[in-house]
Amino acid sequence: MARAKTFSLGDTYDGILADLVKKGRFGTETEAVRAGIRMLADYEMRVQSLRHAISAADAEIEAGLGKQYASGADLLADLMSEGDGH
Repeated sequence: MARAKTFSLGDTYDGILADLVKKGRFGTETEAVRAGIRMLADYEMRVQSLRHAISAADAEIEAGLGKQYASGADLLADLMSEGDGH
């Protein structure tokens, strides 16, 4: 079983938390805090995934697998044609 945690949020966040419960968005302050932590964990996983994708793309570019475009218009045209199944 999880042990109880004690921490201080400060007046601003205490007020936000109380309002979330008072307005019925959450049944308890604990539920609201858990939801916030879940959102933070999801955000951190998305950031980690994006960093991995950026690293993979950087490696492809370093390996010479990238495609160069003469202009932004050429890039856009290529992207638009991908949507057409080309």
